[in-house]
Amino acid sequence: MLLNRFPKKNNMQSTSKTQPLSTSKCNPLIIMDERERNEIRAVFETIPCHLQIETLDIADYVISNDIAIERKRGDDLVASICDNRFFSQLQHLKKHYTKPLIILENPTKMFERKGVYEASIYGAMLYAIYKMKIPLFPTRDARETAETIWSFAKFVQKSAPFEYVPIKIEQEKISRDSQLFFLEGLCQVSEKKARILLDHFKTPYNVLQAITETTITYTKTGNPKGISGRLAELKGFGHKFLKMNQELLENIF
Repeated sequence: MLLNRFPKKNNMQSTSKTQPLSTSKCNPLIIMDERERNEIRAVFETIPCHLQIETLDIADYVISNDIAIERKRGDDLVASICDNRFFSQLQHLKKHYTKPLIILENPTKMFERKGVYEASIYGAMLYAIYKMKIPLFPTRDARETAETIWSFAKFVQKSAPFEYVPIKIEQEKISRDSQLFFLEGLCQVSEKKARILLDHFKTPYNVLQAITETTITYTKTGNPKGISGRLAELKGFGHKFLKMNQELLENIF
Protein backbone atom coordinates (compact mmCIF):
# COMPACT_ATOMS: atom_id res chain seq x y z
CA MET A 1 0.00 0.00 0.00
CA LEU A 2 1.17 3.53 -0.68
CA LEU A 3 0.47 5.33 2.57
CA ASN A 4 1.11 2.95 5.45
CA ARG A 5 3.23 5.64 7.05
CA PHE A 6 0.14 7.75 7.72
CA PRO A 7 -0.99 8.04 11.35
CA LYS A 8 -4.46 6.81 12.21
CA LYS A 9 -5.69 10.18 13.46
CA ASN A 10 -7.91 12.31 11.25
CA ASN A 11 -5.69 14.35 8.94
CA MET A 12 -8.40 15.32 6.48
CA GLN A 13 -9.71 18.85 6.32
CA SER A 14 -13.18 18.71 4.84
CA THR A 15 -15.00 21.75 3.55
CA SER A 16 -18.41 22.57 2.15
CA LYS A 17 -19.24 24.28 -1.11
CA THR A 18 -19.34 27.64 0.68
CA GLN A 19 -15.76 27.29 1.89
CA PRO A 20 -13.56 26.70 -1.21
CA LEU A 21 -9.93 25.77 -0.69
CA SER A 22 -6.88 26.10 -2.89
CA THR A 23 -3.71 24.03 -2.94
CA SER A 24 -1.72 23.79 0.28
CA LYS A 25 2.03 23.25 0.17
CA CYS A 26 1.60 20.34 2.57
CA ASN A 27 -1.75 18.77 1.79
CA PRO A 28 -3.19 18.53 -1.73
CA LEU A 29 -6.69 19.68 -2.61
CA ILE A 30 -8.98 16.86 -3.74
CA ILE A 31 -12.45 17.59 -5.09
CA MET A 32 -14.83 14.67 -4.49
CA ASP A 33 -18.29 14.16 -5.92
CA GLU A 34 -20.91 14.16 -3.17
CA ARG A 35 -22.30 10.85 -4.44
CA GLU A 36 -19.14 8.94 -3.60
CA ARG A 37 -19.77 6.27 -0.96
CA ASN A 38 -18.97 6.49 2.73
CA GLU A 39 -16.44 3.66 2.41
CA ILE A 40 -13.92 5.74 0.49
CA ARG A 41 -14.73 8.91 2.45
CA ALA A 42 -13.67 7.05 5.58
CA VAL A 43 -10.34 6.23 3.94
CA PHE A 44 -9.72 9.88 3.11
CA GLU A 45 -10.14 10.67 6.81
CA THR A 46 -6.79 8.94 7.37
CA ILE A 47 -5.02 10.85 4.59
CA PRO A 48 -3.56 14.37 4.93
CA CYS A 49 -5.51 16.31 2.33
CA HIS A 50 -8.02 19.09 1.86
CA LEU A 51 -11.17 17.24 0.77
CA GLN A 52 -13.79 19.47 -0.82
CA ILE A 53 -17.21 17.92 -1.48
CA GLU A 54 -19.00 19.12 -4.60
CA THR A 55 -21.70 17.98 -6.99
CA LEU A 56 -19.62 17.11 -10.05
CA ASP A 57 -21.20 16.93 -13.49
CA ILE A 58 -18.05 15.25 -14.81
CA ALA A 59 -15.96 12.57 -13.07
CA ASP A 60 -15.82 11.56 -9.41
CA TYR A 61 -12.67 13.49 -8.50
CA VAL A 62 -10.84 16.57 -9.76
CA ILE A 63 -7.23 17.12 -8.69
CA SER A 64 -6.04 19.81 -11.11
CA ASN A 65 -7.28 22.08 -13.86
CA ASP A 66 -6.32 19.33 -16.34
CA ILE A 67 -6.99 16.08 -14.48
CA ALA A 68 -10.37 14.57 -13.65
CA ILE A 69 -10.70 11.00 -12.40
CA GLU A 70 -13.60 8.65 -12.97
CA ARG A 71 -13.68 5.86 -10.39
CA LYS A 72 -15.20 2.59 -11.59
CA ARG A 73 -15.49 -0.55 -9.52
CA GLY A 74 -15.50 -3.64 -11.70
CA ASP A 75 -19.24 -4.20 -11.34
CA ASP A 76 -19.97 -0.49 -11.88
CA LEU A 77 -18.01 -0.57 -15.13
CA VAL A 78 -20.10 -3.43 -16.51
CA ALA A 79 -23.37 -1.78 -15.47
CA SER A 80 -22.36 1.49 -17.15
CA ILE A 81 -21.39 -0.37 -20.34
CA CYS A 82 -24.75 -2.13 -20.49
CA ASP A 83 -26.76 1.08 -20.12
CA ASN A 84 -24.37 3.14 -22.32
CA ARG A 85 -23.43 5.63 -19.55
CA PHE A 86 -19.77 4.65 -19.89
CA PHE A 87 -19.41 6.03 -23.40
CA SER A 88 -21.10 9.31 -22.53
CA GLN A 89 -18.82 9.69 -19.51
CA LEU A 90 -15.76 9.13 -21.70
CA GLN A 91 -16.86 11.83 -24.12
CA HIS A 92 -17.39 14.38 -21.35
CA LEU A 93 -14.04 13.58 -19.73
CA LYS A 94 -12.21 14.00 -23.02
CA LYS A 95 -14.04 17.19 -23.95
CA HIS A 96 -13.48 19.10 -20.70
CA TYR A 97 -10.14 17.80 -19.36
CA THR A 98 -6.84 17.40 -21.19
CA LYS A 99 -5.59 14.54 -18.97
CA PRO A 100 -8.56 12.46 -17.81
CA LEU A 101 -8.03 9.17 -16.01
CA ILE A 102 -10.14 6.15 -15.10
CA ILE A 103 -9.38 4.23 -11.92
CA LEU A 104 -10.62 0.65 -12.26
CA GLU A 105 -11.14 -0.63 -8.74
CA ASN A 106 -11.27 -4.39 -8.11
CA PRO A 107 -11.29 -5.41 -11.81
CA THR A 108 -12.22 -9.04 -11.00
CA LYS A 109 -15.78 -7.87 -10.30
CA MET A 110 -16.17 -7.17 -14.01
CA PHE A 111 -16.70 -10.86 -14.67
CA GLU A 112 -19.25 -11.63 -11.94
CA ARG A 113 -22.30 -10.38 -13.83
CA LYS A 114 -24.07 -13.14 -15.76
CA GLY A 115 -25.08 -12.72 -19.37
CA VAL A 116 -22.33 -10.23 -20.25
CA TYR A 117 -19.71 -11.29 -22.77
CA GLU A 118 -16.09 -10.71 -21.73
CA ALA A 119 -15.42 -9.49 -25.26
CA SER A 120 -17.88 -6.63 -24.72
CA ILE A 121 -16.07 -5.58 -21.55
CA TYR A 122 -12.65 -5.72 -23.19
CA GLY A 123 -14.03 -3.90 -26.22
CA ALA A 124 -15.25 -1.01 -24.06
CA MET A 125 -11.90 -0.77 -22.26
CA LEU A 126 -10.03 -0.81 -25.57
CA TYR A 127 -12.32 1.94 -26.81
CA ALA A 128 -11.40 4.07 -23.78
CA ILE A 129 -7.67 3.46 -24.12
CA TYR A 130 -7.19 3.27 -27.88
CA LYS A 131 -9.91 5.49 -29.32
CA MET A 132 -10.37 8.07 -26.55
CA LYS A 133 -6.75 7.97 -25.29
CA ILE A 134 -7.93 7.78 -21.66
CA PRO A 135 -5.69 5.58 -19.47
CA LEU A 136 -7.07 3.00 -17.04
CA PHE A 137 -5.29 2.60 -13.70
CA PRO A 138 -6.17 -0.55 -11.70
CA THR A 139 -6.48 -0.65 -7.91
CA ARG A 140 -7.43 -3.42 -5.51
CA ASP A 141 -9.88 -1.68 -3.20
CA ALA A 142 -11.20 1.66 -1.91
CA ARG A 143 -8.14 2.29 0.25
CA GLU A 144 -5.74 1.83 -2.63
CA THR A 145 -7.96 4.05 -4.80
CA ALA A 146 -7.87 6.86 -2.24
CA GLU A 147 -4.12 6.50 -1.79
CA THR A 148 -3.60 6.58 -5.56
CA ILE A 149 -5.70 9.74 -5.94
CA TRP A 150 -3.76 11.35 -3.09
CA SER A 151 -0.43 10.44 -4.72
CA PHE A 152 -1.50 11.86 -8.09
CA ALA A 153 -2.81 15.06 -6.47
CA LYS A 154 0.32 15.52 -4.38
CA PHE A 155 2.53 15.12 -7.44
CA VAL A 156 0.68 17.40 -9.88
CA GLN A 157 -0.01 20.16 -7.36
CA LYS A 158 3.67 20.55 -6.54
CA SER A 159 4.27 22.17 -9.91
CA ALA A 160 0.84 23.56 -10.80
CA PRO A 161 -1.27 25.52 -8.28
CA PHE A 162 -4.87 24.35 -8.22
CA GLU A 163 -7.99 26.29 -7.36
CA TYR A 164 -11.17 24.46 -8.23
CA VAL A 165 -13.45 26.00 -10.85
CA PRO A 166 -16.74 24.11 -11.34
CA ILE A 167 -17.57 22.82 -14.82
CA LYS A 168 -21.25 22.49 -15.59
CA ILE A 169 -22.57 20.60 -18.59
CA GLU A 170 -25.95 20.18 -20.13
CA GLN A 171 -27.02 16.62 -19.58
CA GLU A 172 -26.82 14.83 -22.90
CA LYS A 173 -28.52 11.62 -23.87
CA ILE A 174 -26.71 8.89 -25.74
CA SER A 175 -27.65 9.19 -29.39
CA ARG A 176 -27.34 7.12 -32.53
CA ASP A 177 -24.29 9.23 -33.43
CA SER A 178 -22.63 8.11 -30.17
CA GLN A 179 -23.25 4.50 -31.11
CA LEU A 180 -21.87 5.00 -34.62
CA PHE A 181 -18.78 6.69 -33.20
CA PHE A 182 -18.19 3.70 -30.95
CA LEU A 183 -18.54 1.18 -33.80
CA GLU A 184 -16.12 3.14 -35.97
CA GLY A 185 -13.49 2.24 -33.38
CA LEU A 186 -13.56 -1.37 -34.59
CA CYS A 187 -11.07 -2.58 -37.19
CA GLN A 188 -11.99 -1.92 -40.83
CA VAL A 189 -15.22 -0.12 -39.92
CA SER A 190 -15.93 3.05 -41.86
CA GLU A 191 -18.89 5.34 -41.21
CA LYS A 192 -20.83 3.44 -43.88
CA LYS A 193 -20.09 0.03 -42.38
CA ALA A 194 -20.92 1.31 -38.89
CA ARG A 195 -24.37 2.30 -40.15
CA ILE A 196 -24.87 -1.11 -41.76
CA LEU A 197 -23.95 -2.88 -38.52
CA LEU A 198 -26.15 -0.65 -36.37
CA ASP A 199 -29.13 -0.85 -38.74
CA HIS A 200 -28.95 -4.64 -38.69
CA PHE A 201 -28.08 -5.42 -35.07
CA LYS A 202 -29.75 -2.34 -33.49
CA THR A 203 -27.19 -1.78 -30.69
CA PRO A 204 -23.38 -1.78 -30.41
CA TYR A 205 -23.65 -4.47 -27.73
CA ASN A 206 -25.41 -6.77 -30.20
CA VAL A 207 -22.69 -6.07 -32.77
CA LEU A 208 -19.96 -7.17 -30.35
CA GLN A 209 -21.92 -10.29 -29.48
CA ALA A 210 -22.34 -11.11 -33.18
CA ILE A 211 -18.59 -10.78 -33.74
CA THR A 212 -17.77 -13.12 -30.86
CA GLU A 213 -20.42 -15.68 -31.86
CA THR A 214 -19.46 -15.88 -35.55
CA THR A 215 -16.84 -18.37 -36.71
CA ILE A 216 -14.54 -18.66 -39.73
CA THR A 217 -15.18 -21.58 -42.09
CA TYR A 218 -12.32 -23.34 -43.88
CA THR A 219 -11.77 -25.43 -47.00
CA LYS A 220 -10.54 -29.03 -46.77
CA THR A 221 -7.02 -27.73 -47.33
CA GLY A 222 -7.30 -25.38 -44.35
CA ASN A 223 -7.78 -22.09 -46.16
CA PRO A 224 -10.45 -19.65 -44.93
CA LYS A 225 -13.43 -19.55 -47.26
CA GLY A 226 -16.06 -17.58 -45.36
CA ILE A 227 -17.86 -17.11 -42.07
CA SER A 228 -20.73 -18.82 -40.28
CA GLY A 229 -23.02 -17.21 -37.73
CA ARG A 230 -24.90 -13.99 -37.11
CA LEU A 231 -22.39 -11.79 -38.96
CA ALA A 232 -22.75 -13.94 -42.07
CA GLU A 233 -26.16 -12.35 -42.61
CA LEU A 234 -24.44 -9.20 -43.88
CA LYS A 235 -22.44 -8.63 -47.05
CA GLY A 236 -19.03 -6.99 -46.88
CA PHE A 237 -17.94 -8.51 -43.57
CA GLY A 238 -15.72 -11.49 -44.34
CA HIS A 239 -13.23 -13.66 -42.54
CA LYS A 240 -10.49 -10.99 -42.50
CA PHE A 241 -12.81 -8.52 -40.77
CA LEU A 242 -13.93 -11.18 -38.32
CA LYS A 243 -10.41 -12.35 -37.46
CA MET A 244 -9.08 -8.84 -36.84
CA ASN A 245 -11.96 -7.80 -34.59
CA GLN A 246 -12.04 -11.03 -32.63
CA GLU A 247 -8.34 -10.51 -31.93
CA LEU A 248 -9.08 -6.90 -30.95
CA LEU A 249 -11.81 -7.92 -28.49
CA GLU A 250 -10.43 -11.14 -27.06
CA ASN A 251 -6.63 -11.00 -27.01
CA ILE A 252 -4.56 -9.73 -24.10
CA PHE A 253 -1.50 -7.79 -25.29
